[in-house]
Amino acid sequence: MLHTFVRKTINLLTDWLIASAGIALILWFGFTLPSFSLSDKSEKASSLNIKQDDLKNHVELLSNYYAPRTVEFGNLNATANYIHGEFSKYGDARYQPYWTLSSRYKNVILTLGPKTEKILILGAHYDAKNDSLDIDGNASGIATLIELAHQLSKNKEKLTIGVQLVAYPLSQKKSVITENMGSYQHARQLFETGKSVKLMLSLDGVGSFSDTKKSQKYPYKFLHYVYPSKGNYISLVGRLQDYSEIMTLKASFKQASKLPLYSFSLPKSYYPTNSQDHLNYQRHGYPAMVITDTAEYRDLKNSEKSVAERLDYEKMALLVQGLYQVVMNNESKPLSQGINLVQRPLNQDFLKDSLLKTDEIY
Repeated sequence: MLHTFVRKTINLLTDWLIASAGIALILWFGFTLPSFSLSDKSEKASSLNIKQDDLKNHVELLSNYYAPRTVEFGNLNATANYIHGEFSKYGDARYQPYWTLSSRYKNVILTLGPKTEKILILGAHYDAKNDSLDIDGNASGIATLIELAHQLSKNKEKLTIGVQLVAYPLSQKKSVITENMGSYQHARQLFETGKSVKLMLSLDGVGSFSDTKKSQKYPYKFLHYVYPSKGNYISLVGRLQDYSEIMTLKASFKQASKLPLYSFSLPKSYYPTNSQDHLNYQRHGYPAMVITDTAEYRDLKNSEKSVAERLDYEKMALLVQGLYQVVMNNESKPLSQGINLVQRPLNQDFLKDSLLKTDEIY
């Protein structure tokens, strides 16, 4: 009798452990979406000549000469002119100007590659969230975008998809309404002209890293059991429904870069909270996600140094390599004359959000 009871108990516990392990495996896969790169592309980014000093020079200029990059200090249009000058070295750079109730601002757009049915977008905002000179203010994102433009321009004839690199103003200041954000203006123009977007990637803070144990924090405790304790990786944050795009991107990235890349698949992309540009594309029906260092959740021991001195340019160069490979691996059919591009339905909930000030949605 006792023997039968023990046997049944062991079987029950075994079943429970197997079920628990299965559920844990499903949750782990659902959040992290692991990918493994098995193919070998000819255009490897590992052979790129990426100069870390060039990345640092961009950051130094943005964090010193063009700072503070806020509405009050009036450096935003000067910053846009600087980015336009850099973009113009590598291709067809243009402004997308627009007016707000207070002033005139402009996106800076570099177009590379052929005219295709779908396009790929990589963007970064160039304004800072406050007037402090002791913050990255996404100088790292803009520097990465400029260097990516440099590397792509060397092989632009080999691109198999149209690419737009876009720098935005008014993404951080809380007094600005959503429709004044540069990313909203760009997404709306794409939507109104019937452009089809294969993927949009927002670079929002990509230079702060730490190899110290327990330097990486998370907004939810259970994430500590899923992701690393060292803040030495870059994060890719997307929606649950974008799992296919996430896995494809990660596989391409890993072909060329040794920088660890971890993805977070979360409802409504509410993590991290300070990244908003990709949401404007999602609300217009386009797949979009954000790449970030999650600096607000990292303990950085060199915070007493200047912005330009505390960023990790080796890892930023590895990020450029990975993003280069992502772009080169994407392809789309050539744009045919007279093709009808179907607009996706605009998210009606966003019509309410667009009337709110950003301090109400941040």
